[in-house]
Formats: sequence, C-alpha cells, structure tokens
Amino acid sequence: MTEQELIDYYMLVNVYGLGKKSLHKLLNTYKSASDILALPDNEIDKILPAKTAENFKYSKKHWNKEKEYKKMLDMQIRMIPYDDEEFPDKLRTIPDPPACIFVKGKLPQNDIPSVSIVGARMCSEYGRYVARQFGLELAEAGIQIISGMALGVDGISQKAALKAGYPSYAVLGCSPEICYPDSNRDIYDMLCQNGGIISEYKPGTSPEARLFPMRNRIISGLSDIVLVIEARKRSGTQITVDMALEQGKEIFAVPGRITDRLSDGCNELIRQGAGIALSPDDIIQSLGDIVTKPIPGSSNEPSGSNSYNSFKNLSPLEKNVLDVMDIYPMSATQIAELLEKNKIKEPVSVILQTLTMMQINGFIESKGSYYVKKVR
Repeated sequence: MTEQELIDYYMLVNVYGLGKKSLHKLLNTYKSASDILALPDNEIDKILPAKTAENFKYSKKHWNKEKEYKKMLDMQIRMIPYDDEEFPDKLRTIPDPPACIFVKGKLPQNDIPSVSIVGARMCSEYGRYVARQFGLELAEAGIQIISGMALGVDGISQKAALKAGYPSYAVLGCSPEICYPDSNRDIYDMLCQNGGIISEYKPGTSPEARLFPMRNRIISGLSDIVLVIEARKRSGTQITVDMALEQGKEIFAVPGRITDRLSDGCNELIRQGAGIALSPDDIIQSLGDIVTKPIPGSSNEPSGSNSYNSFKNLSPLEKNVLDVMDIYPMSATQIAELLEKNKIKEPVSVILQTLTMMQINGFIESKGSYYVKKVR
C-alpha cells in the first residue's frame, strides 16, 4: 500500500461515525480509500447515513490529512489496514475483524506460536507466582506472550517474559500512545523496546470501559491458546474466553483451591472442558512441535541471577530446601520437618544458615521469620 493510500485510509478512519463495518463495506465496493475520497458528494449521500455523510464531507473540506498522518508517525505509531499484507493473518479470520490496527513497536510473528495469558487484576500471591512462571517458561520455549497489560495476571506474565529478554505484545483498550494503566509504565516501555503495543483505536482515543471488551477479541484472535490464571466466576476474563471459543481457540485454565473465590472461574472452565494447565509443559505439548530457540530479537538467556545456570550451582541441601518450599511463607522449623519426611535430617540452625545464603543469592525471600520461593 502506498503512502498516499495510507494517508487517505487514515482520514477515513477518523471520520466521526464511520465504523469498521461501514468501512469494510465501502472498501469491498470501491476497493481503495483513495477511490472513496474521490466520490462526489451526491454519491456519498446515497451510500452513508445522513449524519455520517455530513461528517464525511466536512472532514474532506477541513481535515488536513497529511498533517494528521504525520502527527501519528511522529508518535512512532503506524497504521496497518485490513487489506495490507502486514495485517496479521490470525486476525483476518475472526468474527468482526478490525478495519485496521495501530501499532507501536512490532507485531507478533505469524509463524511463531502465541499464547494469551489473562486473569484477575487483584490476583493472589498464588496467581502472581503462577503468572510469572508461565510467562517466563513459555517465552523461554519460543512462544510469544500476548495480553492486555492490565494490572495483575496480564501485566505480571508479560513483565516476566520481558525482564528475561523475550518479546511480548499488549492489546490496549485505548490508542497505543497512551499507557494504561499508568502504573504499568515500566511494562509499556519494555513492550515498545522488545515487542509491541497494538490497538484498533486511533491516536487520541482515551481508555473507556466500553472499549475494553472489544479489544479482548484481538487478544484471543492473535493467540493460538488462551490461558486463564485466576478468575472469578463472573469477570472480564470470561469475555475473552467467550470470544476465544467463538474464534475456535483452545482454552486452558490453571486450577486452584475450591475455597478460593479467585479460582472459581478457572475451576468452572475446567469442569466445562477447558484444558488443565498444571505446568507450562501442558501448553507447550498442546502446541505440538515448536522452535525452542530464542525468538529473533530476544536475548540468548534470561536475565537476572536466577537463570538455569545459577540453579546448577546450588548445593544438594539447597536443592532439597527449594524442592520442599512453596510460594506460601514457611518457617525454618517447617522446612526442617518437611525435609525429615524426605529422610533428610538437618538441625534447624543449619537450615537457617542455608536459607540465609539462598536469600543472598536471590533464590528465596524472607517475610520476617518466614521464607518463600522467589520466582526466577
């Protein structure tokens, strides 16, 4: 698509009241945005509702399309129309596809598996732990992580992949130059550097509650599998699941305790037939043969002190301690008791010394006199 065609398309997208369905219909009839803008006013009056036709004619007279298009480019945003060859193949076939998308950074690669990770915004410590583990290990397996950069599970899983040097992609419910929520600014900046920000909403579109349900169809549409980590029975996550099912996507859910309300949604999905994700391997195996090499553009190895090589340097006792620990706080005495059940008997004083060294090396965290596993 030529630059002039893109400029004309951008103008059409900005005509107030001209929605994606009308735009698809016009393009199917007249083939290009330039052809549509060349139509005489009386023809526009025939094919568009009266108010939209008036807006269309007003924009043609008063909207400086070249200037406005340059403003978008200056924000490092590019527009990809539905009929452009760069438009993601996975989005072409979904019900109600966007007429175009706006991208800051890169798009997910069509030939690399993608998994969307969604879940509760106010997630538990268990949810945080699982989101980090799945986000990181799926990324390490060469799988692209897609989500909505929301608080909680979405952002945590994306941040885990990004911090380790792997790309991730966020679909926003506002235009791509706006970081929402602002508290995830660090994730937004990392996505722009190693991944991308995607939206069907033109620059200048503020985040509104009504826009977020629609963006969920793009999150699931770009993915091969939708993974749910913690969700209440009635939550926004269910909207993404419903859209994914309509698109023919596979759903997986991480189970939780029946007493945890944040696990009700996941447990119900499993009862209804969703795949059970007990570990990232369950997702990897479902995707079949994949390239396990790092995705082009990512670092060769996860960053931070807790890479695979670091784990190889653990002493036998440290490995045993890590095996019996959980994300829930445990005292040195509790750890010693669990080790003894595994026929490993060590004084609590030795366990405390071991825990201190493991804390210094970044494998665990202390919560007063209690200790928890630290996600690598």
